[in-house]
Amino acid sequence: MRIISGKFKSRKINSRFRDNNCIKSNLSDFRPTTDKARVMLFNVLNNIIDFRNISCLDLFAGSGSLGFEAISRGAEHCDFVESSKICASLIKKTASELGCEQNISVYNENAETFIKLNEKLEYDLIFADPPYSYDDYETLIRNVMKLKFSVFVLEHSSCENFPFENKSYEILDRKSGITKFKIFISKE
Repeated sequence: MRIISGKFKSRKINSRFRDNNCIKSNLSDFRPTTDKARVMLFNVLNNIIDFRNISCLDLFAGSGSLGFEAISRGAEHCDFVESSKICASLIKKTASELGCEQNISVYNENAETFIKLNEKLEYDLIFADPPYSYDDYETLIRNVMKLKFSVFVLEHSSCENFPFENKSYEILDRKSGITKFKIFISKE
């Protein structure tokens, strides 16, 4: 897996799939965002937000591909939240290899717990990419709505269908293969 664009274009992102010692036994829980889906998502985001000097939150970070893509495009800082110790250490390894350790913080904890404990934090851009087995998207959305943000991107399977309306946000739906993105844009 590689970064698509920006100052780290074509640089490697470490993931469980790259290191045979770190392969997870149940791969259905780990689904890195494909290059094709990331290209489509970031093309949409380029028309919504200026990446220069923004702060990001990458929930259910996995390999950190979404957060690293934002940093590569100019984001000043990204908080990565990942419950897997293996993935959290691989995010730190990628940051070290890219030389951007000062631009990241890694929280090895559950995403829902992180949100509840940090409701006063503010981000320009939030990514949430729960595993396919995740089943409570509506609660996740309600909890993220408690944070202050400009844009929130929820990645989910195209099999999932959950309508969500909120007059404070413009909501875009985009699809790439079996991956869907629900993009919440603050109207404030």
